[in-house]
Amino acid sequence: MDIRPEKKLPRLAAGETADDGTIWVWIALAADARLIRALVVGPRPHASAATLITRTASVLAGPVPLFASDGLAQYGIALFERWHLEVPFPRTGRRGRPRKPAKVADPELRYVQLVKRREGRRVVSVTKRVVYGHAADIDPDQITTSLVERLNLTLRQDNAMLRRKTLAFAKDEDELRAHLALQVAYYHFVRPHLSLRVVCPVRPACAAARAAAGSPARPRWPRGSRTECGPCVSS
Repeated sequence: MDIRPEKKLPRLAAGETADDGTIWVWIALAADARLIRALVVGPRPHASAATLITRTASVLAGPVPLFASDGLAQYGIALFERWHLEVPFPRTGRRGRPRKPAKVADPELRYVQLVKRREGRRVVSVTKRVVYGHAADIDPDQITTSLVERLNLTLRQDNAMLRRKTLAFAKDEDELRAHLALQVAYYHFVRPHLSLRVVCPVRPACAAARAAAGSPARPRWPRGSRTECGPCVSS
């Protein structure tokens, strides 16, 4: 999305830089509860991805989950920086400064990519990659980005600042962050989510709370049901 004081040409003119106001909304989504774990508004460079992973790690409890993304390299670099081990080299007895320890991925880290190759506006091939972890321990059906892509559509539908090619684009970064914070709160606690009818027919926050408490899964609700469960009503 764009935050820029004036419209610019697709190609940079003489003397212009790439810092033209284009920023990105980085999102970490918990697929099981449809819960937005972290959200960062920032440019494309690695710093934004590192901030997203740091915020995600700060709210995790229990084992490290499976991470899935598109083919953007920044995600893998940020994940490796957060979950890695330092393995020292054996001493050789020679004079001089010892070698720095080698960094290896944490065995608990599992990261996969779904890479789509496009020609024009058409997707011509889809490749699934296991970047960190053992391929035999990862279900190929889990290598998908469909849920976060659907979330992107939901955010664009509910937030005019995120829509492309309109006059409603965001003109102030702080206002965009505030708007997104309100939208995420609405998404977690108010907006109905019928896809969560196995655990809770309404809210991601309720589904995540039940999962963290170890509550048994509720029976499947009929599609279109708006019946609320006890924890949602009491909270």
